[in-house]
Amino acid sequence: MTASPAKLYRTLLFAPGSRPELMEKAQAGAADALIFDLEDSVAHNAKDEARANVAAALAGGLKKPMYLRIQNPRSGDFRADLTVLEKAPSLDNVMGIIVPKAELEADLRDVADGLAAIERARGLAENRLSVMPLIETCLGLRNTYELCKATPRISGVALASAEQGDFMVDLGGRWTPQSLALAYPRGKMVVDARAAGIQWIVDGVFMNLKDLDALRTECLLARELGCTGKMAIHPTQVDVMHQVFSPTAEEIEYARGLLEAFREGEARGLGAVKYRGMMVDYANVRLAERTLSLAGC
Repeated sequence: MTASPAKLYRTLLFAPGSRPELMEKAQAGAADALIFDLEDSVAHNAKDEARANVAAALAGGLKKPMYLRIQNPRSGDFRADLTVLEKAPSLDNVMGIIVPKAELEADLRDVADGLAAIERARGLAENRLSVMPLIETCLGLRNTYELCKATPRISGVALASAEQGDFMVDLGGRWTPQSLALAYPRGKMVVDARAAGIQWIVDGVFMNLKDLDALRTECLLARELGCTGKMAIHPTQVDVMHQVFSPTAEEIEYARGLLEAFREGEARGLGAVKYRGMMVDYANVRLAERTLSLAGC
């Protein structure tokens, strides 16, 4: 069984661990959830300071759900990153870990073992802390299904789709907002994740802070391909992302009505019912439940 977030967060806003003022500002913003970063946005000689800043933020109490992006187990001191959680006075609103450059199942299992030790030491429920692999290489994309099945802690998966990010550099493609280079990677990630039972599928960051029209284009494409949310690097991007990834009022009303009609039919022993001129079954129920989760219902 896989872990599941309380809802399918539409937006995850990055805040560097080396910038405590940005972590504080992010908590006051509109993003559904946050990513406190101890990886690429933090210089190598500032890791300890960033860990101390994140620890201070946890001690002050989190106002929003937060995921901690640690270093990859094969390339950084991820155990020192996890110590931030081990020593925090409270893990309220700490949802889990994002593992960058995820390529091998061992990457995620090493992190899962570390989280299990934290849970035991703190008396937390098993799998209370989830893991999200971030796909940033062609090898990671090749292994997406296996990564999504590596541990029951997997709650979602994300693709690093940034214009000049690690994945595009590794791919050697040419990025555009409608990028053909990313159509297959996004599609493969979605299909592999769905096959593994993962519902929360997140597109990566958009680098151009000034071009909100291009951001909207990319969001629409990602949603069309099956993504349920997107990572943000600046608060100004969040509104556009919410507009695209939020179900409309009509979609919410339809989903609620469908679930009500289906549950009534199910109580009478039916596995398919007629709803607004269509025969609907358990597949439609899953879609309706996903719609309401994205809407926060």
